[in-house]
Amino acid sequence: MKTNRMIAFLVVALLVASLAACKRPIPGTADKPTATPVEGASLPSSPTDVLGQIYLFATQTSMATQGLTSLETPVPDNSAPTTPSEPSAPVEGAPTEAVVPPPEPAAPEPIVAPTATPGRPSSYTLRTGEFPYCIARRFDVDPGALLRANGLTSYSVYFAGMTLQIPPSAGRFPGNRALRSHPTTYTVRPGDTLFTIACAFGDVDPNMIAYVNNINLNTKLTPGEVIHIP
Repeated sequence: MKTNRMIAFLVVALLVASLAACKRPIPGTADKPTATPVEGASLPSSPTDVLGQIYLFATQTSMATQGLTSLETPVPDNSAPTTPSEPSAPVEGAPTEAVVPPPEPAAPEPIVAPTATPGRPSSYTLRTGEFPYCIARRFDVDPGALLRANGLTSYSVYFAGMTLQIPPSAGRFPGNRALRSHPTTYTVRPGDTLFTIACAFGDVDPNMIAYVNNINLNTKLTPGEVIHIP
């Protein structure tokens, strides 16, 4: 038993002596620079550093059992998970599309109150839909005298824009001037004007029809419209 203890003591002594001898610098190498360790490589040690090699071996063994590959201690990632950013709210005061107000309706054409043709005029220019017999009834003129004064016959062609001379000495219209009784109402038909409606009634002046309906003489009439006949 004493012999075993003696052998163990000698072994320890030899190890201590060996380690002390290893720490002595090798002649000619004291001034050589020590290599800079690279991250992830073995721990700093010299080829003669026995204790360093033993420590390195033990450390690598421990890392292998834990599944590590670097000497650095892994730092847990405590950063919060990234969430998709929500769309930013619209900025107040941002320019928006200008709203253009609708155009204002045009002012209605002013109504000019016409007056009836005074008495018997010296001349008259035909409008669309008018003819000499219509004018003779309207102004109480003998139709024959009217035609002769203008070099016309019952077979002549009449047109809008033709000016008829009305002789002051012509007699009155023979028979009843009115073709329809009035005052009354009239339903407008396609193509009607105040001039053609006046001719249809015989002795009615188109200016008076415009006056009682509060419209202009050249107003375009709508079919189905009801107007007053004085």
